[in-house]
Formats: sequence, structure tokens, C-alpha cells
Amino acid sequence: MFLKKAIILLVLIMLSFVAVSQNDLTIGKEAFGDGEKLNYTVSYNWGFVWIDAGVVDFFARKSSGTTYPVWNFISTGSSLKRFDWLYKVRDTFEVQSTTDVFRPDVFKRNTTEGGHEVYNLYQFDYENKKGYLYTKETDKGIKFDTIDLKKHVTDVLTATYLTRSLQFDELQLKDTLTIPMLIDSKIIDLPIVYLGAEIIETPSGVKFSCIKFSALLQKGTMFNAGENIFVWVTNDSNKIPVLIEAGIKVGSIKVHLTSFENVRHPLTSFIQKQ
Repeated sequence: MFLKKAIILLVLIMLSFVAVSQNDLTIGKEAFGDGEKLNYTVSYNWGFVWIDAGVVDFFARKSSGTTYPVWNFISTGSSLKRFDWLYKVRDTFEVQSTTDVFRPDVFKRNTTEGGHEVYNLYQFDYENKKGYLYTKETDKGIKFDTIDLKKHVTDVLTATYLTRSLQFDELQLKDTLTIPMLIDSKIIDLPIVYLGAEIIETPSGVKFSCIKFSALLQKGTMFNAGENIFVWVTNDSNKIPVLIEAGIKVGSIKVHLTSFENVRHPLTSFIQKQ
């Protein structure tokens, strides 16, 4: 369960920048580039012991698409093999989004967690302002649904890349933002609080100048109400999440950046050792 939360938390918290119209983002201003890959380790704390329990990856690729250029965003999460006997996790989230205003066309989730399987297929119809949802879940069977799309709502994976590219220089300490997103077949509003700048050191000893946010999670199928999470993202044009901390019913979790490839902008947030 803690790895499941970490995977979703990492997606959600990357939304924590600013809620503005998608039409305000133009091509060429992205914080990421074709081929960018971000790799994270998920650690679990029980008592006084921290244990590396899983990994999460994010990958962005641009392609020609069938009728117009698209971004393909993919995120995978898995438990480490030595823990598969206890709780095996193999998760994949993927979406195809337009390159002009970053609107998702089709979102897919295929997860296996402790023998429990979930498959989601969301199709976005912006012309009719409808979302067509298909869900298949262990012990619950197949379900079809249609929902009304709120203004600016997006899937969690597209939103991670869209919001990384937006500016939030005008935010003041403890400003609160609300971001609508479609998750678990429901549209939820996630309140985000801006907490200023801090220097963060990764487990490998690398230091970054970061910006800190927090969020109070609402009750839902993946979360318990009242869970606080904190995130630190690089204070540069890449806006890469470096560290995430979250409390759970038993212990706590951390998700920390372990490696990256093909970042688009210089990592000016990196602090060199003296």
C-alpha cells in the first residue's frame, strides 16, 4: 500500500505549481524535453528503520501520432524483487496528449498490487465536454461511466508535465492553490500550499536549491483524509521533484530522486560541493 501511495503522490504533487488556463502555455516553454527520464526510489520507515522498497520512473517522448504530433507520457512503479513475496507491485500509467495545449486524448492505468488488478481507460471528449471511462477491477468486474468535464480538468500524468512548465514567481508564502484532476473515475480538487525555498540533500549527498509545497489529501479510494504530504522541487526551469515525504497509517514514506536523463534546461539549482 505504501508504494501505491508513493506512485500516486509523485504524480499528484508535481501538479503543485499554479492553476491557470492551458491556453496560457505555448510550445517552446516546456520544462522538459523529448527523451527526459526521471528515476526515483521509494523508501518506507517503520520505527527507526528506513527500507528501500520500490522504484518509480517517468518518461516523456514526442511522436508524430496518427493525425497530429503528440506527447507520450509514461510512468511505471514496482516493488523491489526481494519484497515481491510480501507485496508485489507492477504499475504502469500512460497517456497521449496534444503538443499544443497539453490536453490528454487517452489515459491508461494498468496496475497490479498484492494480487489486486485495476485497469482504467479514460477518453476525453472536449468538444462535448465529456469523459468516457472504462474500469476493470478485481472483485468488482467491468464498469462504464460518462462524466462531465470541468474547466481545465486533466489527467494526473499530463498535468505533471503541463504544470512543470508554468511560472509561479508571483506566489507568496502560504498561498493556496486548487487543481482539478480526474483520478479513480472522479474529479477531485487538490489544495496545494506554497512554503518557500529550502536546500535539500539527497541520500547520495547531492544538494539542490528547492521550492517546497505541501498538500492535505482528501478522502478517496487511494488516500485517507488528513494525510499531509510535502514536496521539494528544483528551483530552476526544470522544476524536477527532488524529495517527497508523506505520512501513512503505519510509518511514513519518502520518494527521492536517484537519477535523471536528457533534462531540457541547465540544473542551476545544483549546489556544488565546496
